[in-house]
Amino acid sequence: MKNFYFLLTIFIISSCSSTKYLISYSGYPKSPDYKYKKNWVSSSKKEVPLPKNYINSSSDFKSKVDVFYIYPTVYYSGYNGNLWNSDTEDLDHIKRVNALAIKNQASVFSGIANVYAPLYRQLFYDGLVYHNSNELLNKIAFDPKLKNNFSSYKDELYSSLYNSLKLFSYENNKLRSFAKESYDLAYSDLKRAFLKYVELENQEKKIILAAHSQGTLHAIRLLKEVILPNKELREKLILSYLVGMPVENNFKDYFPCKNPDDMNCFMSWNTFGNNFNPYNNELYDDVIATNPVTFSSDDKPNLITEHKGILMPSFFQFFKYNIFKLPINNLKIKKENSIVVESEKGSLQVKKIAIPWIKIFEKESFHSADYNFFWLNIRENLNYRLSNYFDE
Repeated sequence: MKNFYFLLTIFIISSCSSTKYLISYSGYPKSPDYKYKKNWVSSSKKEVPLPKNYINSSSDFKSKVDVFYIYPTVYYSGYNGNLWNSDTEDLDHIKRVNALAIKNQASVFSGIANVYAPLYRQLFYDGLVYHNSNELLNKIAFDPKLKNNFSSYKDELYSSLYNSLKLFSYENNKLRSFAKESYDLAYSDLKRAFLKYVELENQEKKIILAAHSQGTLHAIRLLKEVILPNKELREKLILSYLVGMPVENNFKDYFPCKNPDDMNCFMSWNTFGNNFNPYNNELYDDVIATNPVTFSSDDKPNLITEHKGILMPSFFQFFKYNIFKLPINNLKIKKENSIVVESEKGSLQVKKIAIPWIKIFEKESFHSADYNFFWLNIRENLNYRLSNYFDE
């Protein structure tokens, strides 16, 4: 049962304090209409910029391939009278989406494919912690092997998440229902956005689904409820990057990628350090951990010379982000041959980081760097996969 509460790898930092109070509302921000470009943070007409020091040598597959990208949680303000779901018309929120997600993650696909990223009314950070903690407890309650220890799991969960849940209660059925409703609202936006994208923008191109963190949770649901059951959409889907959440190998006729040139499959990884593995327990049977340096299915660590480089800020900007969560404005590709990782029982373990100042911030989870650490490896591998795919 140890460390089971790290179901969702982002939930390691508390955003609660004694000055915050919790109010739940039945209202939500205005629903975005996805036929309007203002509700897309990137699209074929709003290309994601590449890092300034990166010289693009990748092939251009934009006439053949689109990426539908779902960004992670960047909204933390669901307390003190604020709504639980982000406002897609809030300019400060849009700036955070661009600075923390689009530039760091979606940029890896830019220039290779069209990147479509809809703004959506995502659930705020601690509300998502609460919702997914309850989902885990519901799973335990109906598991014949685990249900007898339900109270122990609940007590450990609610007392151990760095106080993230101290204003919440599992016994509060109304609040739990509201959290689920708010979570479902975020997904409903993304479902509408995806269907509108297919209707207006896709034009018979192949589709890559890419996501991180909260985005990955919604992407999994989109796959299971919309894409995989639909023959036409399933034939268009050629790859999925389901990063930053534990993803099990339980899709219907949709399997993990095993080799660097595999297509029609999915990849997933969650990056940890200090030999911390939240998935080495009875709650996780088949979590996938792709090595985003080698992209092979074996458990061998990569050679440090196989690591291509990190998309990263200066030390000062890295410090500002880690301490104050301030957006990073200047990102560059640096430090090739600096990281060794190994897939290990559902987690991606960092075995070596040859960057002295990063060790100042060394921690159990490198969740926010799931894309950045391997930016150039991901990009070059995608170029390789698509080149082989379209040459066949």
